[in-house]
Amino acid sequence: MKIMVIVRLMKEIDIEEATRFLRDHFYGQEPLMQTPGAEPVAYDDPKRREYRLSLIRQGTSLAALDGERIVGVAFAGILRPNDLEQNWLDVNEQKPQQLIEHVHYFLSDVERRARIFEQYNVADSLYLSILAVDAAVRRQGLGRRLVSALMELGRAKGLPLLFTTCTSLYSTRVMAALSMDCVLSAPYADYKDDQGIAVIQPPAPHTAVTVMAIKL
Repeated sequence: MKIMVIVRLMKEIDIEEATRFLRDHFYGQEPLMQTPGAEPVAYDDPKRREYRLSLIRQGTSLAALDGERIVGVAFAGILRPNDLEQNWLDVNEQKPQQLIEHVHYFLSDVERRARIFEQYNVADSLYLSILAVDAAVRRQGLGRRLVSALMELGRAKGLPLLFTTCTSLYSTRVMAALSMDCVLSAPYADYKDDQGIAVIQPPAPHTAVTVMAIKL
């Protein structure tokens, strides 16, 4: 099904539809949360909603629309070194128990080890937090189009870098096709519990998380 899509800045008024969109086209299909025995994740709560709204208010998040219907989203915001450090401190407050806590711990550690700001010698960056496309219109280049538009937006705002942490092979391929560099790749199998069992076990072909970046 070929569609005619307009990409524009996300607005606060979009939050309800965008949240439902994430429920239907992101949370249920996120590879990490398809680990056997994974607990259901609350797709909407006050903390998550406020975080998404904060990204929208920065004027750095995009929505793709087919008519009035959202068919893709790119939630992004400005990130600084102390934000990564604070995130790492937050996830270290207690030992992870549920899968989602392990995921946050693992991803935060990978982003910290990537040393993005030191690698590129920048003081801030545009960080792509969530990229999601309607399952019915995938394989039409919409994800790539959203990221390309995000790059242009970052340049217009004078930001020196765009980076993201890809949890699936497909999103990694999208970023690579846009000439983004692989800064760090970490196999999921290397993250194990006290019994030596891999904690995060996404289905094939998703085997590693990859930090991707590009200078703007």
